[in-house]
Amino acid sequence: MKKLVCMALSAALLAGSVPAYAADYITKVPHTFTARVGTTEFTKDGAAQPLDVAIYTKNGYTMLPLRTFMNAVLQIHPKNMIWDGKKQTATVLYGAYILIFDLKNNTILKNGEALPVWGKMEVKDGRVFVPLRNWSGILQSIGYLMEEGDITWDSTTKLATVRAVEQKLDPSNGLEKPTLSGKGAQASYAVALSTQYDEIEPLGDGYFLAQKYMGETNIGLGQTVGSDRNVRYLLDHKGTVLQTYNNGTDNYMEDGGERTFLVGRNTENGFGNGAIDWEGKTVIPFIYNSVEPFSEGLAAVSDKNGTGFVNRNGEVVIPLQFEEAKPFSDGLAVVKKKDGTYAYIDKTGKIVIDAANYRHVESFSEGLAMVRSSDARRAGFIDQTGKEVIPCQYRWAGYFRNGATYASDAEGKNWLIDKAGKKLKRIADAEYLVYADDDRTKPNQQKNGMAMTEEIVNLPDGDHEHVRRYFDETGEISYETYRLKKGLSEGLAPYWDATAKKYGYVNESGTWVIAPAFDAAERFQDGYAVVANEIKLADGTKDVEWGIIQNPNR
Repeated sequence: MKKLVCMALSAALLAGSVPAYAADYITKVPHTFTARVGTTEFTKDGAAQPLDVAIYTKNGYTMLPLRTFMNAVLQIHPKNMIWDGKKQTATVLYGAYILIFDLKNNTILKNGEALPVWGKMEVKDGRVFVPLRNWSGILQSIGYLMEEGDITWDSTTKLATVRAVEQKLDPSNGLEKPTLSGKGAQASYAVALSTQYDEIEPLGDGYFLAQKYMGETNIGLGQTVGSDRNVRYLLDHKGTVLQTYNNGTDNYMEDGGERTFLVGRNTENGFGNGAIDWEGKTVIPFIYNSVEPFSEGLAAVSDKNGTGFVNRNGEVVIPLQFEEAKPFSDGLAVVKKKDGTYAYIDKTGKIVIDAANYRHVESFSEGLAMVRSSDARRAGFIDQTGKEVIPCQYRWAGYFRNGATYASDAEGKNWLIDKAGKKLKRIADAEYLVYADDDRTKPNQQKNGMAMTEEIVNLPDGDHEHVRRYFDETGEISYETYRLKKGLSEGLAPYWDATAKKYGYVNESGTWVIAPAFDAAERFQDGYAVVANEIKLADGTKDVEWGIIQNPNR
C-alpha cells in the first residue's frame, strides 16, 4: 500500500455547538416541473427528465411515476427508494424523513404521520404511479414552500405544472470568493515525478525525508501504512540521497525538528521511542514511552515516572517529574505537576511562574500566554513575570500573532484585541470562536492566524448540518478565501481547480502561477514543495508518483 501524507490542512473540530435554526444560511431556489399527459415529456426548470412510461390521467388526476418525480425533485439515490411487492409499499428515504407510499391501503406516511391523499395510487407498466395533486402536501411536509395555485392544469395543452420553492443550505452569506485568473506555467521540477519513493516529507532548508514501503500492494493515494521494513532516505533539494536508514527495526520515523528524527525502534530490550540525528546517530536513547519534537534545543520525553526534558546529547537536563509538558516557547515551557497544578519553567527546570491559581494555561506567544481562571470559566493573559496583564474576562481567547488575538466575551461577542486588551475589531457573533488549522503541539508549524466558528443548523427538511464560518483579522471570509489563505506560503498556495480536477498554485490575488496538474500538493517551504500524482499501472493496480517542485518566485 502507498501512504498518503496529509496534504490538506485539517480544520479544528469544535465541540459543544448549540443547535440553531439559522435563516441566514437558507436560500430559496424556485423550481418549475411540467408533465404532459399522453407523453413521456417531463421537465424540471425547462430541462427534460428521463421518463420511459407515458403520463396519463385517471379519475381526473394526472398520474406520474413515483421514481421519476423523486429523482427530479429530490435527487434520491436509487438505494433510498425501496419497493416491497408483497406488501405493495414504496419506501423513500430523504434526509431525516421516511416516506411510505402504501398502495394497498392508499395511504402516504411521513415518519409514521398520515398525509392527505387525493385519488388512488396504483402500479402500471411496472411503475408506481401517484396522483400529481398529492405532491403539494408531500413537498411541504419535507421543507419545500408551496402556495395555493402552485399546481395547475391546462386542458388545452394537457400540461400539468408544479411550482415549488426548495430551501437549501448556503453558508456562504454572499461572501466574496477568490477570482481565479490566468492559466499558470508548467512546474519546474527539482526532483521529477517518479515511483521511486512512496512518501516524501519536507524537513526545511531544502531537505526531505523519503520513504519506500517494502512488499506492499500498490493502491494509490488515500491509504496509510507503516512497516518496520520501510527504507528511509535523507534527500537534498536535487534528490541526491545523503543518508539511508535501513536497519529493519524502526516502526516509524518522522521529523523531530532541529535536524533530528523521532524514531520508534525495536531493540534487544524491547520497543522504545527515541531520536536520531540526520547522520543516523542516536541523540535520545530508545527507552522512553514518548518523545516530542525538539524546541529551543530541548525535547520533552516521558516514561513511567513522568515527563521531563533532554538535550541534543540525550542527557536529562530537567528530571522526569511532571505529569505532562509542552514544548518550549519564548524560553519557557508549560508543565503540569503531579498535584495537577501548572507552572512555567526555564531551561534549567526552575519554576519561573507558579500558575497554580489557574485551571489551564497555554504556551507563550509574542510575550503573552493565555490562562484560564480557577473555575475554568474565564480566560485572560499573563506576561513572562506572571503578571495578569489582560484580566480573565473572556470565555475563550487564542494566542497572539502580529500583536493581536481573538477573544470571546461574556456576551458571546467575538473581538480582535491587542496586547493591552483593547478591542480592535468586532469579528463575529457566535457562541465559540477557535483557531483554524493551528496545531500548537508542532512548534515549527506556520500559523495562519485565522479563526472559525461551528454551528449546528436545523434544516427545513428536518435534517441538520454542521456549518463552519471562517474569519481573519478583517472579519468574516468565504471558505474559498480561507482555503487559499491557509495554504499561502512564500507567495503561493496549493489550490484545487474544479475544471481540471487537479491542484496547482495560485498567488494571493488568485492568479494561477503554476498550472493545475497534481492530485496532491503541499505548501512551499524554503523554496520547495512536495507534489504527487496517482497513476494506473498496466496490470490495473494503482501507484503514486512523488516529486519536488521549485517556487518560481525564489
